[in-house]
Amino acid sequence: MPRPSSREKLLDSAEELFAAHGVGSVSMRAIQSAAGLSVGSLQYHFKTEAELVAAVMERRLSPMIERHEKELEAVASKVDPSSEEVIGALIRPLVELLVSDRDRGHRYLTLMHRLQLGHHTEQVFLTRWPEFAKTTQSLLEQVLPHVAEPTLALRFDLAWETMLGSLARASDLSPSELDNHVSELIDYLSGALAAPQTSKRPSRAGKQSAPTGPASGK
Repeated sequence: MPRPSSREKLLDSAEELFAAHGVGSVSMRAIQSAAGLSVGSLQYHFKTEAELVAAVMERRLSPMIERHEKELEAVASKVDPSSEEVIGALIRPLVELLVSDRDRGHRYLTLMHRLQLGHHTEQVFLTRWPEFAKTTQSLLEQVLPHVAEPTLALRFDLAWETMLGSLARASDLSPSELDNHVSELIDYLSGALAAPQTSKRPSRAGKQSAPTGPASGK
């Protein structure tokens, strides 16, 4: 088996430290030290922190996005999709990863939750996977026409954070417990997205901005 390159060692170390402590609490020196590399090696491969974060995300997210897109396409093909089906399409690939490899799934979910909380994900989604962001946004607007855009943006941002954090904490559940957890999570998140809007914000009309998670179209 070939030895990992310096770049891969840095990405492995950054992923582990970011998942454990968050991006803002991890120094570049700590990543280099964890990777067993000399000072300056990180800057040689990644000019900025944002470039490093994007590389960490892209390495793990690409196969996941493919699964998300297939699930969303199936929902979009339905005559009258529901918010439960949209949330289910986003949650199923995450659950599949968790079931197939609990340790790797837990680390991925924890990492993504940390990055989402730190507002590091939006630009990467828009730059690297614009069609995924567009499809998610379109489906949300289709199934939730009564929710004004600013409210929808906030609700989806909160739903995405909750989904990642809740599944990360579910890594030790038994298969039956995990099934129940996922069912409750889908009910909870779809209900939160579709709840009646009590604020006085107007309904959507004309050009819209979008949620700030992976569904963002800003």
